[in-house]
Amino acid sequence: MPTYFTSAPGKVILFGEHAVVYGKVATAGSLGLRSNTLIQNRTDGLIQVNLPDVQLVSAWKIKDIPHQTTWEGYPYPPSTMNMTLLEQLGTFVDLAEHTNRSQAAIALLYLHSYLSTNDDVDMAGGIQGGYDFSVRSNLPVGAGLGSSASYSVCLATALLQLNGYLSGEGTKEDKRDLINQWAFQAEKVIHGNPSGIDNTVSTLGGAVMFKKGEKIEPLPGFQSLRFLLTNTRVPRETQVQVANVRKLQEKFPSVVNPMLDAIHEISVSCKDLFAQEDQDRSHLLSRFGELVDVNHGLLAALGVSHPALEKVREISSKLGLKSKLTGAGGGGCALTLIRDDVTPETVAVIKQLLEAEGFQCMETQVGGPGVGVLTLGAPITIAEFLSHDRAYFEAIQHWTYFS
Repeated sequence: MPTYFTSAPGKVILFGEHAVVYGKVATAGSLGLRSNTLIQNRTDGLIQVNLPDVQLVSAWKIKDIPHQTTWEGYPYPPSTMNMTLLEQLGTFVDLAEHTNRSQAAIALLYLHSYLSTNDDVDMAGGIQGGYDFSVRSNLPVGAGLGSSASYSVCLATALLQLNGYLSGEGTKEDKRDLINQWAFQAEKVIHGNPSGIDNTVSTLGGAVMFKKGEKIEPLPGFQSLRFLLTNTRVPRETQVQVANVRKLQEKFPSVVNPMLDAIHEISVSCKDLFAQEDQDRSHLLSRFGELVDVNHGLLAALGVSHPALEKVREISSKLGLKSKLTGAGGGGCALTLIRDDVTPETVAVIKQLLEAEGFQCMETQVGGPGVGVLTLGAPITIAEFLSHDRAYFEAIQHWTYFS
C-alpha cells in the first residue's frame, strides 16, 4: 500500500471581524502555515495517532472501537451527526485518560473520522490492518488560525484517499467538495456548530467572502499577499468579545450599526480592489494597507483591541507598515502587511522588536493553495517525518492540489 502525505493550510480573517455576526460580509484567506500528515498502513489491527505539537500519542485496537454501519448516500457524509456514536466514542476516548481537553478532542476527531469514512470496517476478531496518522503543524493551537480545521481537512483527505475516492474519475471540484463536506463533519465533532468557514478556506485555499446563512464564495482575482503574523500570546476569549460588542450595539445602535456597515464595506472594497484588471501591484498593496488601517480602527472603536495588539501596531507603524488584529480580538494575533518594497532588513527589525515584547512572529503568505496530497514512492519512518521542518514539506514537488 502506498504512503501518503496530505497538507492543508490554516486561515486568517482579513476583514469583517464581528460585523459578520450581524449579517455583514467578511473576508478570509488561507495561511502559508500548514498542517502536514503522514499516513501509513499497519498490520497489527491498530489505529495510532502521533501529534507531537499537542503532545498526543495514542493507539487503539480497531476491534475495541465503537462503530457504526454504513448509511445510504456514502461516500458523502450524512446531513446530521450520529450522536449515539459520538457519545460512545467520547466515553471510549475518556477511558484513554488524555491529559487535557485538546488531546481528547483530537483523539475523538480521528476516531470518528476513521469510522465515518470507512464503509468496510470489519470489526471481527483477527484484524490485521490498521493505520498510523502522524501530524506536524506550524499553526498555533487556540489562536484563531484554523488549526483544528487544518487537521480536519488533512484527515478527511487522507481517509478519502485511502478509500480510493480521490483518484480515478470525477472532477477536481467534486473531489474538493467531498473533502470539504467531510472536514466540516469533523469540525462538528470538535466545535459542535461551526460556521464552515475554516474548513472551506483550508480546502479551497486562496481567499473567500462569506456572509451568515449564505454560500461561501471564492474572492475573484485575489493575489497572494505577504504578512508578518504576530501571536501576542494573550489568551483570546471569542465569546466574551462577541458579547461585549453585542452589549455596545444594544446600548448605542445608532452609533454601532453604522460602524458595522462600514466594516462590511471594507470587505466589499477589498473585492472591488482585486477585481480591477491590469492595475499596478504597488498601488493594490497601498490601497489594501489603507483598508487594513481602517478596519482595525473600527474594531478598536468597538472595544475589541488590546494593549498587546496596539503595541504591534505601534512598532510596525514606526517602520511604515500597516497592522490589524485578526479574529475576535482581545488578544490573539495581528497581521502586518509586508509590501513588495519592504526590505528583509526592515522585516528583521520589526520581528526583533516584537519578539522583545514576548510576541511570537512568523512570516507567511495569505492566499496560497488549499489541500494537497502526495503519494510517496517509498515509505519513510515516522521518526523521519517528525524530524522534518516546514521547509522540507514546502520543497517537495508533485503535490496534487484540489484548489
